[in-house]
Amino acid sequence: MEYPLKTYDRLIEVAASQHGFLTTADVDRQGIAQVYLRRLAQTNRAEQRHRGLYRLTAIPVTANDEFHEAVLWAGHGAAVGGEAALSLWEIADMNPRSIDVIVPLGRRVRRRDTQRFKVTTYDLRTRDVDFVDGVPVVVPAIAITQGIAAGLEHGLIEQAITKARRREIITALDEARLRVALEERRGPTKSVPLAIP
Repeated sequence: MEYPLKTYDRLIEVAASQHGFLTTADVDRQGIAQVYLRRLAQTNRAEQRHRGLYRLTAIPVTANDEFHEAVLWAGHGAAVGGEAALSLWEIADMNPRSIDVIVPLGRRVRRRDTQRFKVTTYDLRTRDVDFVDGVPVVVPAIAITQGIAAGLEHGLIEQAITKARRREIITALDEARLRVALEERRGPTKSVPLAIP
């Protein structure tokens, strides 16, 4: 005989799959009153991180918590992109100052946390998003393309392309296209006249 989970245990189960985070929408889906989250915050069993976003303190902190927080903060359909995606995929030695959060075209994020999260709209399709440690993130080819467009250092982009191809998370065709895009960004090579003594 299976017994129903207690309210807190149900929330722990959901939060564990989201690096400890819960949204008020998650609570609603569980059929639990939102006031329960506020009570958990008052008793230090949860921490309110943003409006409608909480973190249960019973869940241990991990290296990827901030990435998951960013996409939950931005709302449904969001994914980590840009430098942060390169870091999350572990294909470039990045330590981004802020997390690029990509939201689908037509979505506006009215929340502000411009110190930590930078919101960009992009025509995201289902195939453009994958998951790393449960966190929605753009696929490596898009993350590298975004890095090229943002003007990231040539060496970091080279590193990302090489590591992604080695790990087979981009195709040979993706690699070729990315290398061409990187060279086009660099511009035409200038011929330097040889100095004749």
